[in-house]
Amino acid sequence: MASVEYVFHGNVQGIGFRAHVKKKASELGITGWVKNMEDGSVKAVFSGDPEMISILEAYCRKIPLSEITSVDAAPADNDKFETFEILK
Repeated sequence: MASVEYVFHGNVQGIGFRAHVKKKASELGITGWVKNMEDGSVKAVFSGDPEMISILEAYCRKIPLSEITSVDAAPADNDKFETFEILK
């Protein structure tokens, strides 16, 4: 089990980005959360199988209407998330 924190920069708010991430994370068995940040970015923590996390990251880069300019990634604490949530 791995946990990775991502920050997606670019046109990622107001286009359903978080809903797309939540749906795909649930399909892949990934737990964690996704949240809009005040600076216009979206932060997320993905927890689960490393291969599934890589698939989810690649999916995020292709979400319709999004225009990602950069992605920051760093190891995250291995918190035991029960589900994948959209945080406010």
